[in-house]
Amino acid sequence: MIKFENVHKIYEDNFEAVKNLNFTVKEGELLVLIGPSGCGKTTTMKMINRLIDLSKGTIYINKKPVNDQDPVILRRNIGYVIQQIGLFPHMTIAENIALVPKLKKIDKEVYEKKIDELLMMVGLEPHIYRDRYPVELSGGQQQRIGVIRALAADPSIILMDEPFSALDPISREELQEELVRLKEEINKTIVFVTHDMDEALKIADRICIMKDGEIVQLDTPEKILRYPANDFVKNFIGEKRLNNISEMPELEKVIVKAITIKPEKGLAEAIKILHKYRVDSLVVVDQSKQFLGVVDVWDIYKNYKKEELKICDIIKTNPIILNEKQTINDALNCIGEAKIGYLPVVTATGELKGIITNESLVENIIDEFSI
Repeated sequence: MIKFENVHKIYEDNFEAVKNLNFTVKEGELLVLIGPSGCGKTTTMKMINRLIDLSKGTIYINKKPVNDQDPVILRRNIGYVIQQIGLFPHMTIAENIALVPKLKKIDKEVYEKKIDELLMMVGLEPHIYRDRYPVELSGGQQQRIGVIRALAADPSIILMDEPFSALDPISREELQEELVRLKEEINKTIVFVTHDMDEALKIADRICIMKDGEIVQLDTPEKILRYPANDFVKNFIGEKRLNNISEMPELEKVIVKAITIKPEKGLAEAIKILHKYRVDSLVVVDQSKQFLGVVDVWDIYKNYKKEELKICDIIKTNPIILNEKQTINDALNCIGEAKIGYLPVVTATGELKGIITNESLVENIIDEFSI
């Protein structure tokens, strides 16, 4: 739907802000332009609706060059959302939303109905918010109005210039989720400028990373995370986000302390330990910390009335265990089969090193690969 062909932007002082851009924004796609300050991302977006005119090359919208179109008419057919929101304070919310439909001479009955639909779409009750003024709304609510105002004339393309960057983290996250939901519902082509990589990864179908007016990498979030084009992309994304799932944490990192008991202990003593540590089973070791087996609360409960029994009498000696030299992948493959819910880990000489639980696996893997 939007095609850049050999596009340059050169200012009067010969500064080249954008250099030979060639890419296409697909119909219904949310493309994020991102990069450090001065990389040309905002200039690139503003050339689409001719807020900035290109110097060389051609930008096409539906195969028609934008430079052949009246810029006023062009802008009325492209939704535009900015960081400062830009609501007119002397107009009601309904009047703000209706601004472009009025300019395009859309029938009043049509756009009045559209106002209510759009307000409902972003969770704002029309009978409550239609006649309010912007100052009576929170920042997040005002930005929602800014988004739906851009939709009011039903444009096929929406440009969004860091629209959520001034909001608090909670409002920002809510609006990111709202945008992803809205995109599925309204099927618009969206070009979104941001400097926040987490935001880009969350909302984008594809991400265009720019540097010094040029495209460094344009790809899906998944491919950018897995296959960064160069060191600049790696550094810009951040090392933590780039951790590959093949780079699993070492087994040592997911081993936690085991709650143990000696085989000669009685069942009442075992119950006391279970209660103290809020666990449902114990690892049995001898005086040298050699692993002997496990015992769980059900075995203890079933045999509790037999006062003569000790732990050594009810021990399970054949649970699934891991050797400390095995891998995280081995742990992942075995944990589901471990009926006791964890895996004892032993040294080459049979000494208990600790246990691996579902929780310790999940926590450490999430820590390693969190973005």
